[in-house]
Amino acid sequence: MAISTVRAQEIPADTAVPLAELPDAVARLTRVTPDRVVVRYRSRGLNYRELAAAIQLMMPVTRSQNMDDRSAVVAAIFAGIPSLGSEPDSAVVAAVVDAALARVGADLSELNSATAPPRQPVRANRTSEMDLRVIASRLSSA
Repeated sequence: MAISTVRAQEIPADTAVPLAELPDAVARLTRVTPDRVVVRYRSRGLNYRELAAAIQLMMPVTRSQNMDDRSAVVAAIFAGIPSLGSEPDSAVVAAVVDAALARVGADLSELNSATAPPRQPVRANRTSEMDLRVIASRLSSA
């Protein structure tokens, strides 16, 4: 039975990464959180560093077969978790791959929200002349 660190209820449905952006999303997440586990199957966990390295290995292979780079991400999941390829239940395999892709989407969404600029510009209040006089008088009396 597959053991995943990702549960469907933990990941909002609107965090899906557009498929064309998957390799770039993994690369960006790897720079920020390389040791974070993307997915776990049985006793094997796959972190972003390992996934990114496997994607780089798979890209030439998938490109030589006239496949796009999105295929390299799925192939990298199988390369990073070799026992997944021998899982007889296709529903389990699909669940593990879906969980990995959902985790990438959720982590990217979290990263984007953490690094997004404020929605409204931050404005400093002006200091009036009266405020400056009060401050000056307090400093001179000290």
